[in-house]
Amino acid sequence: MSDADETEMEVHRRSLAVEGVMMMLIDGLAARGTISADEAEDMLRILSKSSEASAARASGSLRIVRQLKRLRRGDGAMTPGA
Repeated sequence: MSDADETEMEVHRRSLAVEGVMMMLIDGLAARGTISADEAEDMLRILSKSSEASAARASGSLRIVRQLKRLRRGDGAMTPGA
């Protein structure tokens, strides 16, 4: 494997790691009420637009955020923990 291939592979691994951490952070902040479900949904939609694979990974987080909205009686702007 060439140096360029190794570098590209490393960049890909790191970008996946950053994306995963961002999704975990967004989920956690929304669950704690630090950010609203609407804000979380907006951020996750941006992440999901980068590729089909990102969209697939973000779908679970989007599902969680939608459940939070339902638990908060549809109020996506509510931030109970803030």
